Amino acid sequence: MVVHIDESALRRLLAGHDEQLALCDILEQIADGLPKDVDTALCHKTADRLYSVMQLATANERAILGATLTEMGAVRHLDLGRTARRLLRESEEDFSHAEELQDALSTVGSERPAVGTDALGYMLRGFFEARKRRIALEREMVMALLASAA
Repeated sequence: MVVHIDESALRRLLAGHDEQLALCDILEQIADGLPKDVDTALCHKTADRLYSVMQLATANERAILGATLTEMGAVRHLDLGRTARRLLRESEEDFSHAEELQDALSTVGSERPAVGTDALGYMLRGFFEARKRRIALEREMVMALLASAA
């Protein structure tokens, strides 16, 4: 089966990866500073940015994974449709985690933080480590798609 591959959408996905990785670096910086060296302003700025970055990333993932990979079906014993559906479910879970993290980061430095510093560190590391693994997998898939389109 021949499926049209929207190269511009793939490139948008890759650009989104770069933005997410930069955000992961900031989240790691925040986590490394816990519990004593916390930049409250950076936490609030990152909380504001987190939602928009993840919303765009989720939309781009739906466009690529939903429109391209699910149509491809099986390629050499790999069911890309099933893989794409799993990745889409995970993307929605990551988006939910990002919303929880946004709430936690936005309350850092307030009288009533949403979570303690240990829990925040755990949330931060869990989120950015999962995103980095996810991005690595998506990049492998995108690079294979771009190579096959050339």
